[in-house]
Amino acid sequence: MRTYWKLDTHGDPLGAARDFMGEVWEQANLAGMLLPLDGTNPSSSGEKRPLFTQDKAALDSANPFTPLMTINAARLVPKLLTEYKGEKVGAVLRPCEHRALVEMVKHDNFDLDSLVTLSFDCLGTFPDVEYDWRAKRKGSSSQLAQATMQFARQGGIAAYRYRSACQMCAMPVAQGADINVAVIGLPIRQHVLVHTRNGLTEKLDLAGITAGPAPAELVEQYERMAAKLIERRHSTRERVSHTLRDNIPEDVDNLITLLEECGDCQTCMDACPICAVDYPQKDTSGRLQRNDVMRWLVSCAGCGMCEQACENHLPLAAIFTTIREQLDEATHYTPGESLYEELPVFEVE
Repeated sequence: MRTYWKLDTHGDPLGAARDFMGEVWEQANLAGMLLPLDGTNPSSSGEKRPLFTQDKAALDSANPFTPLMTINAARLVPKLLTEYKGEKVGAVLRPCEHRALVEMVKHDNFDLDSLVTLSFDCLGTFPDVEYDWRAKRKGSSSQLAQATMQFARQGGIAAYRYRSACQMCAMPVAQGADINVAVIGLPIRQHVLVHTRNGLTEKLDLAGITAGPAPAELVEQYERMAAKLIERRHSTRERVSHTLRDNIPEDVDNLITLLEECGDCQTCMDACPICAVDYPQKDTSGRLQRNDVMRWLVSCAGCGMCEQACENHLPLAAIFTTIREQLDEATHYTPGESLYEELPVFEVE
């Protein structure tokens, strides 16, 4: 049975999140942490992407609730682990980023023993251009993030405003990381919930850095809203698939044909965290190998970076989600659920 701990926020959920990340950094003796920043990364010429830092002062700019995602941060982890080999590092990841990390390990067999992962429930993200527009309207990226957090109790902002991948996300709740912070359905200006993987509770002294075990009614409130949100996203996926059924590939072979019609453009693969460690190859005729594409899609984390990168504006989030669910149903496999569940084996054709 999972044990939840209550983290009091004292009217400042973002401040409490930053303090908690700092406590994890300190107690886990981390050499540094990969952080989602509040809008723009000032250390990369204005590029909006996560930052790995060894400076704890950077926590003052960290924001796990920023409604923006320009890169799946999991793709940065293998290089990070190589550069800091022998040291323990941390990574703050969205649920879809953590799922991608789990699948990347299965494709490339790298070791996560020196990594501590921390994940927050995801309240959704805006398309990049819309994010900039909304941030200007609110006055700053920080104010936009604060406005988004106000809807945590309802499960996030109105779904139709999200990126399409967020609208269809199968699992927006944090559950597989070493340390998970629950905010969905909760009065986050008062408290949020924390739970860890087995064995980490004592190592991190959660009893000392939280307000103690969470009351049952608060856990029930969270789990009830999380279940409703997951069901809501499931209904969205079904509706989108039904609406687009005549305009999207119905199986892997038709998808391969569609990808080949894009010519040499492979921006969807270039943006995908799975492809970052296991790029689908072509056969001697220049056609994408079917088994490679199936291995790619069965591991799809649903982050939507493929669609965001697509220069042809194809509904790739819906396409890949639909075909991945076909593969998941055939193989009884759920991507990102467990590091110990092996990838399905597809027969060579």
